[in-house]
Amino acid sequence: MDLRQNIFKAHNLKLPPLENAAQGKGLSPLSWTDYFETQRTVSVSDTQFNVYASGLSNSGPIFLLHHGAGHSGLTFGLASKHIFNSDPSNFTVVAPDFRDHGATFGENQGNLSLEQMVDDVINLFAALFPDNSRDVVIVGHSMGGAVAAHTAASKRIRRVVGLVLIDIVEGSAMDSLSAIPVFINARPKSFASLENAIAWHIESDAIQNVESARLSVPSLLVSHDKSNSWTWRTQLLPTERFWKSWYSGLSKTFTSAPTAKLLILAGTDRLDKDLLIAQMQGKFQLELLPAAGHTIQEDMPDRVGELIVSFWKRNQPLNIPVRRINPPS
Repeated sequence: MDLRQNIFKAHNLKLPPLENAAQGKGLSPLSWTDYFETQRTVSVSDTQFNVYASGLSNSGPIFLLHHGAGHSGLTFGLASKHIFNSDPSNFTVVAPDFRDHGATFGENQGNLSLEQMVDDVINLFAALFPDNSRDVVIVGHSMGGAVAAHTAASKRIRRVVGLVLIDIVEGSAMDSLSAIPVFINARPKSFASLENAIAWHIESDAIQNVESARLSVPSLLVSHDKSNSWTWRTQLLPTERFWKSWYSGLSKTFTSAPTAKLLILAGTDRLDKDLLIAQMQGKFQLELLPAAGHTIQEDMPDRVGELIVSFWKRNQPLNIPVRRINPPS
């Protein structure tokens, strides 16, 4: 089920009631330690960014993964594990939490402007990989896709050899903006337990993959001891003033980015006019996974990981040795 279908359900008040997910049996949270090698805090300016990573000491390509609004780096947990295990002695995967998301904290957390998030990504990358000389593939889902596209277009990170956007298209996103508050307001305001929250995400089709839901959903919530409940970590409605700027002009930014490009969607109906033209002109690779919902990287993590690794392999710079021809004596 995609974002617009979720919005339609919310508008018609058909999201599953909270009591249906009350038990949550067999849905205990999973630890990040089975999916990443390390979790660290990286201080950048006014913010302490939480970063999940594997293979930081490796010398091969870096896969930089950006989550969508309201999610966390753990949305890529299963996909990043697949990427890293494809070549664990060579690959590096990095999945940070954006400001005001997950376990990232600091001052000025309410500033989720596109410019601020792009600066955050670039400064965080510089802190982790100073003087980088390795290939970089920048990946982003939904809002994170907008950040990824503008980061690649800025040319402020060296050696970006690939840009991957997951289920984000400017036309669809802009058309959905007015209905998103309806969807947000239709969600439960709180949950009695993490298991309860995991069950609700599965029953609402927000996440189809049970393992991924058990990993990622707990990072979306914070505990309130006095009321013995769990509420949303990121309050999305206050970010409404940024929504239009996230997606306006995204198609042009994506198609003109100076690197190889891959767009992973759950259906061709998401392609807007600019993308259709660019796709026919061969400006980017398009992959469709119609069995998935909006969080494709969670619903089909192995397939997404496989596509990203294959995309990198196909777009590696060619190192053709120069054959020296000696002049006749």
